[in-house]
Amino acid sequence: MRDRLGLSACFLFAGLAIAPVLRAQAAAPSGSAKNTGSDHVDLSGVWGNLGAAVPAAGAAQPAGPYMLSPKGTMQDAGTPADGVPYQPWAMKKLLAERPPSGPRATFDSSTDPNILYCELYGVPRIYNSPSKFKFVQTPEAVYILYEYGVVWRVVWLNRKHSDDPDPSYMGESIGRYEGKDTFVVDSIGFNDKTWLDSTGRPHSEKLHVIEKFRRLGPDKLEMGIAIDDPGAYSATWSYPTRTVASAKDFAREVWPCSVRENNEFNESVEKSTTAPAKK
Repeated sequence: MRDRLGLSACFLFAGLAIAPVLRAQAAAPSGSAKNTGSDHVDLSGVWGNLGAAVPAAGAAQPAGPYMLSPKGTMQDAGTPADGVPYQPWAMKKLLAERPPSGPRATFDSSTDPNILYCELYGVPRIYNSPSKFKFVQTPEAVYILYEYGVVWRVVWLNRKHSDDPDPSYMGESIGRYEGKDTFVVDSIGFNDKTWLDSTGRPHSEKLHVIEKFRRLGPDKLEMGIAIDDPGAYSATWSYPTRTVASAKDFAREVWPCSVRENNEFNESVEKSTTAPAKK
């Protein structure tokens, strides 16, 4: 009970700390690129994973909220057309999973830790969800708030990574501004309990994620994600760059995870799609 009370107090404190900044950002039109007089990018607005992917190496990429394969589509995950340099154990684990997306997509006996246990999506899978996110910029840190989860991250500015961060679902993030249009997030300190995306790609605790956000205008945000995990992959690789569209009404509908609702959905919807047809 004391632990839960302490956790509640932490969330309350965090909410009070960022509330004034949220109110200030809410006063600006959604997706606006207002002139703040600062020498770095203004990320204010509401962003949704609704933009089409930028074609990689001339290959057409389908539109939609999901991250894809570096050289192909989501359906190529774990195939020769994938483009991801898996280590043998990582490939074996990927092929053994029963994910909600990709070539092995299924509702039956899913191994998705989010579906089974409501464990956090983590980074970068949090961008797999067709929900919205929002930046809250302060001089000390940039907060990224997500409708899905419902979770938020703190990206510290003007800091170095800890020497030995405790492994966590969202990792330890530090950030820096590049020029007047780009924000870079550098994250380490992940546990190995999450998937990189909804196809079931695994990772180790050596995971190092680089997110790069570049504002293209009032209603467009370019997002790139690079993966460096020497514990699971033989080389660094990246997801295709995506253009994210501006959105409205952040947190009007939040997406909390509930094991009870997952089980009810499984009983009422999933089993009817996987049960053998009656003769």
